[in-house]
Amino acid sequence: MVILVLTTLSAIGPLATDMYIPAFPEVAEQLGTTASRMQLTITAFFLGTASGQIVAGPLSDRLGRRGPLLIGIMLCLLASIGCALAPSVEVLLVLRVLQGIGGGFGMVLGRAVLIDMTDGPELFRIMNIMQGVGGVAPIVAPLLGGIILVFGQWREIFLVIAAMSLISLIGVIFLIPESLPVSRRHSGGFRTFLRNCRTLLGRRIFVAYMLVNAFSAFALMAYVSASSFVVQEMLGFTSSEYSVSFAINSMGMMAMSLLSARLTRTIHPRKLIRVGLIVVSLASFSLLIGSLFLDTPAWIVLPAFFFTVAPQGMIFGNGGALASDQAREFAGTGSAMLGLGFSFSASIAAPLVGVAGTHSSLPMAIAMVCGVLISGAFFVMAGRGSGADTGRMPGQA
Repeated sequence: MVILVLTTLSAIGPLATDMYIPAFPEVAEQLGTTASRMQLTITAFFLGTASGQIVAGPLSDRLGRRGPLLIGIMLCLLASIGCALAPSVEVLLVLRVLQGIGGGFGMVLGRAVLIDMTDGPELFRIMNIMQGVGGVAPIVAPLLGGIILVFGQWREIFLVIAAMSLISLIGVIFLIPESLPVSRRHSGGFRTFLRNCRTLLGRRIFVAYMLVNAFSAFALMAYVSASSFVVQEMLGFTSSEYSVSFAINSMGMMAMSLLSARLTRTIHPRKLIRVGLIVVSLASFSLLIGSLFLDTPAWIVLPAFFFTVAPQGMIFGNGGALASDQAREFAGTGSAMLGLGFSFSASIAAPLVGVAGTHSSLPMAIAMVCGVLISGAFFVMAGRGSGADTGRMPGQA
């Protein structure tokens, strides 16, 4: 049950990011606003999430995990209810910032609690599950939002997020103990946070695996932002057919996360990351070749999309765990930096692909190739310093 609570915490923020995107036209009409202002509600959430992660990590290193975690979940709960009742887009923007702050608390502190409570193979097993769910959540969120709209209106989407927050709050109250004893807490304020950040940024292995995840997320979000245009406009698929292909890819990523969670009992996580990066590289390059020379045929596009998305389930969890293993003495700050790197990289992918235009699949393919190549470069940079390929798990003697 503890794993279920921690996994739910890791999913609420990503789900809240874009679950209501299918309702944008309805929300804009009811609140009397424009599409561009509706886009700002996503930006507002990202700003809140970033702020929440920056505050939650070091705050929990100083005060413990449980108190800040409860505050963050309650903030997300109340803000979600407020979003459901918002009378104007201005109010919605403010509440989305607050919702993002609460979601950021949950994402960071869920990981920090896990790092406090586990190590070795158990850390990698659970981190794979959490990161898999967290990675899939923003991809499937619009699909879930569309299902909710079949039975209700846009305000019900935020009530569903509020219900998830309430369930998480109850779970934390009854199932999650304080995981950071007083003896391991750090005193000090913002200066201490900056000092801890400098310490972590000086650790090659931490930085390398943080950026492995960040640039893999860049490749993934390039797919998310442009795949609907490629599949529907260029290949001529219907919206329902696109939704099916999107769901298959998402299920592939979740399946690979669960498989990776089992394999880490016998195979070093670094080997799993290597396999994932190789598969994503081959898929991305095949899409690039198809875009350049073959007029982007479906027999290349659809498999390339699947093998770009699914192996991320082997990368995110293991990369996050290998980085976290380097930040045990201030796990909250380390978790915040991981989340910030991931969120920042993912958030810039869509605008960059969009600026390049939607007349071709080439911008998306180039972004995906660049993302996986840079991710692979940082994987090489990490080297063998984390116990790679020795049969010994990080965190073990």
